Formats: sequence, structure tokens, C-alpha cells
Amino acid sequence: MTFDPLKLYMTEKIILAILSTFYATTLMLYSPPKTSLKNKNRIKKAGFILHILALLANTAMLFMRFLVVWHAPFASLYESLIFLAWAISFIFLISSWYKPAFGYGRAATLSSWIIILASLIIHITNQAATVPRYLPPVLNSIWFGAHALPAFLAYACFILSFMITLSSLTSTEYEVRKKRRAIAEFYLWPGVILFTIALTLGAIASRQAWGNWWIWNKKSGFSLLTWGLFIMAILSRRNRYSAKIVFPIFIILGFIAMFYTYFFANSGLHNFLR
Repeated sequence: MTFDPLKLYMTEKIILAILSTFYATTLMLYSPPKTSLKNKNRIKKAGFILHILALLANTAMLFMRFLVVWHAPFASLYESLIFLAWAISFIFLISSWYKPAFGYGRAATLSSWIIILASLIIHITNQAATVPRYLPPVLNSIWFGAHALPAFLAYACFILSFMITLSSLTSTEYEVRKKRRAIAEFYLWPGVILFTIALTLGAIASRQAWGNWWIWNKKSGFSLLTWGLFIMAILSRRNRYSAKIVFPIFIILGFIAMFYTYFFANSGLHNFLR
């Protein structure tokens, strides 16, 4: 069976529109109207099922992209956004075994929906940025993919932790705030572990490609800052007093550093992510 790369690429806009609708509908189901608890649970379960279908559709789109370029979806901002939307939903769905986290599907679907909608807007307004491109030969190695994969999974964990932390700040009930901070930490731990792995593999990839274990530039500097801020967030949770105020501050600062690292630090060796 043969695939026409051009036809696959031309269908992306339609799939993004469908995927955006999936995530938006899931978001509404995760936010049921005022009704009985039994009906609310049924609606949320329907949202969970649709969320799984949205993830499968997102997976299909990433696979189609792979058939076009034959490499992991990290060669451009557009590709990485689609993968990040997938990663957020994937992390949430596999962690839903933890019952307290199940109630925060809105945070996951809202994040995925915003990112997919942004990808669709990019495809409509700046098609040149979405055209399939190939990785530079120096990055076309197993080490680059091994470095990027845990990095984006870590980003997904950090986004979920940030969204839940924000929700903790809006609550007026002490027990609710405490519970939400605990769930934010639940996502923060795997995020820090994955990001540590990504930094380590990035050093190996840098050594293989350019002969140096670490190259100081905006991307590497802000990546290290992001890692440090989230480490401080974890440490602040050890003290019940700092957990109330310092923990959310470090989460917010860490998210800002991560956001800048992802969108505005892509120069020099990371220029391909523009």
C-alpha cells in the first residue's frame, strides 16, 4: 500500500478542525450542568470516553505526519504543538487511575484544545510554517528523538501542574486548595524526572552532534532555569507553610520559564523549531 504525502498533508487542516471539535466537546462534557450527582458522573464518563477518542484521532494525525516526513514530530513548532496536545491528554488519561486526578479532565482538555486550535490557525494563516520539513542531518539521530520525547512529556506534566495550581488559587476552601496542590505535585514529580532525563539525553545528543556536552545559549540556559524552578517547587512542598504560598509561586515562575524556553528561545542550534 502506497501513501501520497501531498494528499496526507492536505487533509491535516480538516483533521485539525475535527480534532478541535472533539476536544471542545470533551471539555463541555467534563463541565456538566447543575443536575444530580449520578447524572454528572454519567456525563463526565461520556467525556472521558470522548477524550480517549480525541487522543486516538490525535495519534492518527501524528502517524500521518510521520508517513509524510519519516521522523518524530519535532522538526517545527507546528509539529511539536500537535504532539504537545497529544502528550497532555495522554499523560492525563494514563494517570486517571489516581481517582483525585480524574476530576481535572477540564485542565487537560482545555490545554489540548487551545494548542490544537492554535495549530489550526497556524495552518490557515501561515501554511508555509506547516509544510513538512526534514531534520538537519546533524539532528537526524536517535539521540535527538530520545531527548525531545521526554522533554515534551515533561512539558505536558508541567502544564497540567500549572493549570491545577491556578485552580487552587481560585478556591476559597482550605481543604480544596490543599487537595489541588497535592494533585499539582502529583503531576510535577514525573515532569521533573522526565525533564531531568531529557536534559541528560540532550547533553549526549549535543556531544554526538557538536562535540560538546553542553552549549550555553538561550535554550539551554532557560531549560536549566525551568528545571531549577520546578525542583524548588517540589522542595517547597516539604514545608506546610511554604506549600501554601511558595509552591504556587514556583509553579507559576516555572511555567513562565518553560513557556519562554519553548516559544522564544529557539535560536542558534535550536533555530529549526521556529
